[in-house]
Amino acid sequence: MLTTTTRQAAGLFPGYACKPVTDGALIGASLLDGSPFRMTPVDCDQEVLPSTGMALLGTLGNGKSTNTKVMSLRDMARPRRRYAVLDAKGEDGVGEWDAVAAALHLTPVRFGDGVCMNPLDPRIPPLHRVQLVAVLAELGGHRPLSPGARMALDAAMESPAARTLSGLMGAVTSLEADAIPGRFDAAQLLAFGQEVVQALSPFIRSATRGMLDGETSVSLDAKLTVFDFSRIDRTSIALPALMSVVGVFLESVWLAQGGADHGIHSTLIVEEAWQILKHPATAALLQRMMKYSRREGLSVTSVAHSAKDATSEEAKDLLRLASTRVLHQMDEGEAEQCRGLFSLPDWAVRQIPLLGRGQAIWQTGRHVNLVQTLVTDYEKRLCFTSRRRDAAQGKGPVARPATRGQWSWEMPPNVIDHAA
Repeated sequence: MLTTTTRQAAGLFPGYACKPVTDGALIGASLLDGSPFRMTPVDCDQEVLPSTGMALLGTLGNGKSTNTKVMSLRDMARPRRRYAVLDAKGEDGVGEWDAVAAALHLTPVRFGDGVCMNPLDPRIPPLHRVQLVAVLAELGGHRPLSPGARMALDAAMESPAARTLSGLMGAVTSLEADAIPGRFDAAQLLAFGQEVVQALSPFIRSATRGMLDGETSVSLDAKLTVFDFSRIDRTSIALPALMSVVGVFLESVWLAQGGADHGIHSTLIVEEAWQILKHPATAALLQRMMKYSRREGLSVTSVAHSAKDATSEEAKDLLRLASTRVLHQMDEGEAEQCRGLFSLPDWAVRQIPLLGRGQAIWQTGRHVNLVQTLVTDYEKRLCFTSRRRDAAQGKGPVARPATRGQWSWEMPPNVIDHAA
């Protein structure tokens, strides 16, 4: 068996060596050549990464969320960085980012505790407001609005009463005869308005009662803002609706008060992104944010279970827009699907089903690497959120402290540490 040192591995084994990514926070170590792996999309040149978007895919319990939290904590320690997280998963009645927020002396925004975010907030540009309400109507009505109802919505949005969803619903059923172009009588106008009201009524009376109908009660001034959706039924329309409203609000308000124009790098993390990806309208909203992300100094990170979550063309385009793809363990069929979506090399496709916890294929632009995320004992306490599942399976995080002068991770095959 041939062995070599970490210093000579890249030269002696060019087939295994990988060009290191050196822009950003330390993530871990390459399992191809043992080199440190650093990565923060907004720090990479456009020639290396056309987009600052990132997509993390993988089955449950293999380190996607831990990877995301570790990257965030290390990057937030640097100046002029801020994060917002859409946290839809948790244990013990709180989201999985609760411990991270508590460590930073912050309280997550918990929907269901009297929190309200107004989709008609005047700080959101008019075009984005009407697009957002149309998305809510499509979610609530389970289909897009008819052309007549959409014209009625556009007209009602100009009413002074349309400051909240309740006000809008009153305005859209009280339109004057000349409110929209065409020869429509009063009965037709009322029918158009009633279609809008029926589509939006779930967000007033049931799915998100009090959460979207009223004045905005959320501040976005902190270095980390966590939106905790863990109490929201994941199978209802409430979760994608709330995520869509928060996403547009962040785009229009959060970035405006501290984005690229202020020299600040912003990162939006969307946990359980399958709830966004499975709805074409909400995927399109996230797609818009990613399309102009580099100009805005923004990175959008989507965390989903597998490539199978991308069922619509909008969702597939969203994943393709992410120039950084982090692929944790998935089965062979899902690995093949990733090959088609991301043009992965054969060796990476074969490796995906074999990956262990915390290991991932990192595709950064044209470069592909196999990386083990390094997690400190302190980070383990904050980032390991599968405690209940691990306890049931007899698993748990095992600390492996490094002694002076030694690596704190397993070395790749055929490579030895010359200092040992």
